Amino acid sequence: MEDGPLREPDLILLHAPSFYDFRKNVALYGPISDVIPSTPIFDMYPLGFVSIVGYLQRHGYRTRIINLATRMLKDHTFDVDEALRKLRPKAFGIDLHWLVHAHGSLEIARIVKKHHPDIPIIMGGISATYYHMEIITQYPQVDYVLRGDSTEKPLLELLQCIERGQPAENVPNLTSRDEAGRLHISEITHVPNTLDDFVLDYSDMVELVISHRDLTGSLPYESWLDYPFTALIICKGCTHNCITCGGSKSAYRRICNRETVALKSPARIAEEMAVIEEYVRGPIFLVGDLRVGGHNYANEVLEEMRRREIDNPVVFELFTPSREFVQTIAKSCPHFGLEISPESHDEQVRDLQGRHYLNHELEATIDTALKLGCTKFDVFFMIGLPMQTPSSALDTVKYSRRLLLRHKNERLHPFMAPLAPFLDPGSLAFESPEKYGYKVLFKTLREHREALAMPTWKHYLNYETIWMNRDELVAVTYEAMHRMNQVKLEFGLLEPSKAQEIARNIKQASAIVQRVSCATSSQMTSEGLEQLGRVSGSLIRTLSSSKEELRMSRSAAIKKTAIVKHVIKHILGMRRSS
Repeated sequence: MEDGPLREPDLILLHAPSFYDFRKNVALYGPISDVIPSTPIFDMYPLGFVSIVGYLQRHGYRTRIINLATRMLKDHTFDVDEALRKLRPKAFGIDLHWLVHAHGSLEIARIVKKHHPDIPIIMGGISATYYHMEIITQYPQVDYVLRGDSTEKPLLELLQCIERGQPAENVPNLTSRDEAGRLHISEITHVPNTLDDFVLDYSDMVELVISHRDLTGSLPYESWLDYPFTALIICKGCTHNCITCGGSKSAYRRICNRETVALKSPARIAEEMAVIEEYVRGPIFLVGDLRVGGHNYANEVLEEMRRREIDNPVVFELFTPSREFVQTIAKSCPHFGLEISPESHDEQVRDLQGRHYLNHELEATIDTALKLGCTKFDVFFMIGLPMQTPSSALDTVKYSRRLLLRHKNERLHPFMAPLAPFLDPGSLAFESPEKYGYKVLFKTLREHREALAMPTWKHYLNYETIWMNRDELVAVTYEAMHRMNQVKLEFGLLEPSKAQEIARNIKQASAIVQRVSCATSSQMTSEGLEQLGRVSGSLIRTLSSSKEELRMSRSAAIKKTAIVKHVIKHILGMRRSS
């Protein structure tokens, strides 16, 4: 991780692993990240990093991203302490977006402050926003917390104050301490109603890799070069109120003071997709359902994509099924995939969760999509929902099998995962657990940090329901994973060797969780610790499914990426005109 070519950046954005230092920690991480591209240490940095880099650099501030989680995964000898000691920016930014980083982010901040006591540390993200008072009063390594869902402009103002040596009390969305230790809390007044000023320009990431010769540390997640999956944010806010979601309408209002959804214009979305195509030949995931902006807005985005002739595979997220919307997508996008999260096969459980549609609507949408050439249709189910019993959770596997029998198509992929590791702070269920049949086991940031240091993912769970306690949630999860593995083997979604490997892992992990009943690894028996150590040695492996299954087909997702060629040419001094 060398210094920049001429001068240090003004701001260095650091992404920490969920637990620091996971390389020395003996733990069974379990299936907490099986349905996302990153590993159980959540090495994917938030998309806001890309937007921040572009926004600040357009305003004259040199910015760099260092994905410490990826560096640590790639190189187990990588000396984080020494690497951070060598850096000398004007400020550091550390994300605490997902609460799973409660341990790692604050530990990285502590290390940075140890070496650079005079350099300000800025923290931001949804979880940082929720816990801003606890962070600023109990963690002296953090100097500022920028709150809200769009911090580019307040961050620019804060950097200007830091550069000029001026007080920052008037910066919007800011929680801070002054030199005398007094707290200052600005209202969240910067809540933009459009996202067009905040561009996700992946060419910025390419330039960072080139200028810092850091092909590993600037990557969005550890396996990105093998499968260059990019994402675009189409909106901030939501029109739905799923009760366990920290990104729901009510959660955005509570945490970010957002009353209405902010949209990115159709033209800007298509423009960003076109830039991605210049560098990355892989799927583009649109984060959020286009229909959040209304049907006219969704149709305009699709028309802009058609006009721009976007050729990369595009993955669309559906909050609700719709045959008509799928038909419109198929007319506008030559290579498309779909994702939907019905959560449960049980329509009553689904309705309580906030997903108000019926199975026949879901099945009709799947039928239509596959007939119209959908490259891949992922259907995600969850364990840990209101009114969901152990038998109901296992019946979801039976329903998944019926879906596969109905379609007999390897492009349809059902997934099942636990609601883990945390029930989202800010969600309806977290704020009013008794109302929805939940029991929240820990609420503070410190409690979540301590949970992440526990020996198994069962200890991470910050909730139980009146239908399943933590032991039952874990046991049902492993049994459902085992049965889903058999179903996928039956329908050819997994190779026999991969299915056998997953089955072995599930059996071993389930046995170890049952044996680890103590609160901390220091209290475990030597035999239990040894067994746990053997499994934690393969912590970045998934249990319930292969990460390969999350990927689109090889014909749709071109494996060779232009960014790799581009970067290698510059790093090796082989610049040629294209």
